[in-house]
Amino acid sequence: MIVRLAWRSIWRNRRRTLITIISIGFGLACTVFFIAIAEGVYAQFIDQVVRMQAGHITLESPRYRSGPAVDIWFEAPESLRSQIERLPQVERTKLIILGQGIARSASGDVSVTLMGIEPSVELHTSPVVRHMVEGRYLNNQDGPWVVIGSGLAKRLKLGVGKKMVITTNDIAGNLVDELCRVRGIFKTGSVEIDGYFIQAPIAFARRLFDLPEEGATQLGVVLKTPQAQEAVLQKTRTMVSQQDIAVLPWQEVIPEIASYIKLDRGSNLIFQAILVFLILFTIFNTILMSVLERQREFAVVLALGTNPLLLRLQILMESVYLGLIGCALGLVVGGLAAWAVQVWGIDLSSLLEKGFTISGFAVSTKMHARVTIGLLLGTGGLVFAATLILSLIPMHRATRLSIVDQLR
Repeated sequence: MIVRLAWRSIWRNRRRTLITIISIGFGLACTVFFIAIAEGVYAQFIDQVVRMQAGHITLESPRYRSGPAVDIWFEAPESLRSQIERLPQVERTKLIILGQGIARSASGDVSVTLMGIEPSVELHTSPVVRHMVEGRYLNNQDGPWVVIGSGLAKRLKLGVGKKMVITTNDIAGNLVDELCRVRGIFKTGSVEIDGYFIQAPIAFARRLFDLPEEGATQLGVVLKTPQAQEAVLQKTRTMVSQQDIAVLPWQEVIPEIASYIKLDRGSNLIFQAILVFLILFTIFNTILMSVLERQREFAVVLALGTNPLLLRLQILMESVYLGLIGCALGLVVGGLAAWAVQVWGIDLSSLLEKGFTISGFAVSTKMHARVTIGLLLGTGGLVFAATLILSLIPMHRATRLSIVDQLR
């Protein structure tokens, strides 16, 4: 009986009920859509950054983080890599030698960051491969060949096949020079990376810095899904527990990116909380007005001996109907809109012709959302629960009215 009465009651004023349902649906749809967009951009950006650097998890010397330098290296045997790659959540591992130097040509010199990489691995992981604009990417057979950014190529007036000299210090502190040629030129959209970043085969980097065969500054672990990071992190630490090797998540290796995302996510949640608050205020106002308009009706029902608890249950059931219909509408509309952006993306290149960067890393102008069951259930459940909580005040007022005054 209560279920039927509640359903009939909410449709006695169709316009108000429809406005309430649309308000809940619109607000929830906006919340789902914008959170999905933000999470998609975060995931896309993190994936690009960690694949360009040392992966989701990094193995390095415990002293390296306090003063990164090429002379603080460690040995990464093939047996350790094989053991890590056997974990089902791991996509692949990558050895990196990261050092500083000066790139020189007949047109000048520029301070650069040199990254020694394994071309066969980077071909499947590095975003640099997708941003080649001239020449080609490196392969394992390349000797003293490098790929450079478009900004650096412009400064030094270099093209594909041109010579350049890299000057740096090896692990013993000796000044060394090495002649190399440009195999390809990339353009990521980041001024820092395009202007000061060089990739070279790891064999060339070892010879340049005088590192041994299995020596590297970092061993990166690229995961199939970011959600597996904590599990792989614990397993990897167990593997190297007897060795002098630090195992770090990307959040500690690139803290500026982690801090930016944390701050931006917090500000985004504050904006969404304000939106949800406005929705809940509309819901509260609707339920309260519905109760105030029916005070005489409730007085008659109570005068006939109806248990006040049943009346409260009826008002609660009305709130349940409003919440369920509104949340269902919002989740369907917001979820479908976010799913469409997840599949096809939103291209903002016309609005951001020069692109934009975060801490020196370029952010893709084509944004993809990230819709998850947890996002839908979490936001929908929050709005629905808040709707029920807000109905407590009108429920209390409905049974506290003066029956005599209302009937008089």
